[in-house]
Amino acid sequence: MCLTLRHVEVAFIKVSDQRHTVRVERADGSSESVELDTRSFLRHDLAHFAVEVELGLSDGVWGSVARGGSLSGNGLDGADMALAETLSGPIQTLMRTGADAAEIHQAITRVAEEFSSPELADRLHRRLRALVGHWAATPYGEAMTLDWPDAPAGHARAG
Repeated sequence: MCLTLRHVEVAFIKVSDQRHTVRVERADGSSESVELDTRSFLRHDLAHFAVEVELGLSDGVWGSVARGGSLSGNGLDGADMALAETLSGPIQTLMRTGADAAEIHQAITRVAEEFSSPELADRLHRRLRALVGHWAATPYGEAMTLDWPDAPAGHARAG
C-alpha cells in the first residue's frame, strides 16, 4: 500500500566541478542535505528523477524521499525501487554519452520491455537534455531547483 506523497523541493547546489550538495525541503517542513562527489552521483540522481517522473513511479527514490526517506539511503525502499534502479543505471550512461531518443528507446526495451515506447524515450530524452542544460547553466554556489510532483504524471506504468 502506497503512502500519500508529500511535495518535495530538490536542490542540486554546484559547489565545484567535483562536488555538489543535494538539499531536500518537504512540505511538512523537514529538510536535509548531503554533499556528494559529482562524478559518482549527479547523473545517477538526475537519471532517477527523470525516469521516476516520466514513468510515474511514485515509490522509487524521490517518492521515498518525499515521504521522509533519507538521502543517506535509510527509508528508500518503495515498491518501485527495483524498476527505478533497473532503468536509471543505463539512462545515466546514456546521459554521459549524449544519446538520442532512439538509443534511449533501445536501452529501455533491453532492460524493461514492458515499459518501452518511442513516446517515453522521447519524453526522457527531452527531460534529460533539459536537466543537463540546466545544470551546465547553474553558476557555482547556486542551486538547480526541481520540484518533485505530488503524483508523478508518467504514462508508461504497467499494471
